[in-house]
Amino acid sequence: MPYPFILVNVGSGVSVLTVRGPDDYRRISGTSLGGGTFLGLCCLLTGCQTFEEAIQLATKGDHKKVDKLVKDIYGGDYERFGLPGDLVASSFGQMNSRERRASVSKEDLANATLVTITNNIGSIARMCASNEKIDRVVFVGNFLRVNPISMRLLAFAMDYWSRGTLKALFLEHEGY
Repeated sequence: MPYPFILVNVGSGVSVLTVRGPDDYRRISGTSLGGGTFLGLCCLLTGCQTFEEAIQLATKGDHKKVDKLVKDIYGGDYERFGLPGDLVASSFGQMNSRERRASVSKEDLANATLVTITNNIGSIARMCASNEKIDRVVFVGNFLRVNPISMRLLAFAMDYWSRGTLKALFLEHEGY
């Protein structure tokens, strides 16, 4: 792996490190909102018991039934700020409505929880990469095990929000 890169280790929580060489690295940020948060919230919201079950539920759900999108506020894209209508404006933002709460499935809730946590991780990673002026972000950790949804979301977020200047990289054996 060519240096430098940002290493984002996503387990129960998240640690973000700048890696400039084999013996030149430091923790620059992190968050307590990681895989443990995803699993805990999923268990509370859906009654699931395991990470694998939570991921399975999330693969069948639609976060757009739970989240408030840009188009829900502005009726479409918010062109002045370059925000597409399908972008999440508020995670779980539709759940203040009793009717909306009654119409969502546990799969939708699991998917929204996964999207919420993943978007937060992606946002922190992007800001850290920008602050450190590093264009490669490597995501590792057990949260990414059997979790293609988050890998796709992170790859898209890094590319989209950086206008193509940041690349998300994933290891083949992400849990180690």
